[in-house]
Amino acid sequence: MLRSVIIFFTLLTIPLRANLGDTVEQCVKRYGRPVGLSEASAKTPFGTLAFAAAGYTLIVFLVNNKEVGARVSKADKSAFTDVEMQNIMNADANGTPWAPVPSTDPTCLTWSRDDKATVLYDKQKHMLILTSQEMVKALHSPIPVPPPASKPTYTD
Repeated sequence: MLRSVIIFFTLLTIPLRANLGDTVEQCVKRYGRPVGLSEASAKTPFGTLAFAAAGYTLIVFLVNNKEVGARVSKADKSAFTDVEMQNIMNADANGTPWAPVPSTDPTCLTWSRDDKATVLYDKQKHMLILTSQEMVKALHSPIPVPPPASKPTYTD
């Protein structure tokens, strides 16, 4: 009975969840003001927004104003319980269940779903990493190099 009560209250207190496909505006509405951000660059094809709430840190990976992946960890860097992992994954299930996938890395647990989104739990770093097909495509596409900035001209 006590375990059921704890699980119920845990479900109510985990507002952070990755919602693959959300826009920047939806992320800000759900998680509040970002605590950090970065833009896409020559080194990475996506920008990021960082959020912190309820003892969790969420880094959202963005391509074209759309969430294509996320990294979730606890602020205290402790391990996730099975219940916490399931709650976060279920919040982003979109009606499609996550299925466990055998991993060749003993330090990781892996799941996937029908739309080819994946979740990896790194047991050493204590983080969940959610990726979508859009994120995989962005990682394997050439990153456009912006044209060099023109030098200003001065006249006397």
